[in-house]
Amino acid sequence: MARGAWNRDSSRAGEETRSQLIHAALALFGAKGFDATSTREIASAANANIASIAYHFGGKEGLRAACADHVAEQLGRIIGDVVLKSDPGGDPDKALKIIENAISSALGFLLSQPQARDIASFVMSEINRPGAVFEALYTEVFEPVHTKICEFLGLATGRDPKDEVIRLGVFTFIGQLLYFRIGHFIVARRMEWETIGPAEIEAIRSVVLSNIRAFVAANKTGAGS
Repeated sequence: MARGAWNRDSSRAGEETRSQLIHAALALFGAKGFDATSTREIASAANANIASIAYHFGGKEGLRAACADHVAEQLGRIIGDVVLKSDPGGDPDKALKIIENAISSALGFLLSQPQARDIASFVMSEINRPGAVFEALYTEVFEPVHTKICEFLGLATGRDPKDEVIRLGVFTFIGQLLYFRIGHFIVARRMEWETIGPAEIEAIRSVVLSNIRAFVAANKTGAGS
């Protein structure tokens, strides 16, 4: 085998191992917590040599940081791109539509993609123990996305984006997404659904978007006066 081909194969194998370790760590950190998860467990779940964690990440903390980077990238692709790259041009209706598109996209991902469970669990684990990973996720994803949605919601309602009701309102939108992911089995059981598939996701999406529209209608400047 030529040296160039060998290097390419070696590089691909290294990237595959790195990816497997990140996905295994995401699942375990989310399910058990960082401190309770051993590098041996991660390596076993990834079908990798335990030494590969130090080789690729410098250790468990480095792997944790890589998990955070992966989560930030995924969330940025699913909801961040929709929010941060959209411009309503001062149109309240377009601003509301951008919010709906972002929430709809995030909901579809969280309920239809297998990796979404591990991402949600990892995020919940990290936001309950503020530290370097929390700060990275907050700075790279949560703050910019929340701020931008507040701008759109402010435009849609005619209110100041920094208004308390606007900022809390955006948290209620995001909270619905997280509940339907974390409470996946509770929702399915209470709704008497065998599974949450495309039809069920569409039913959830319809209600969530109705809630957003109702919030906008109830909080428009002059509403109820």
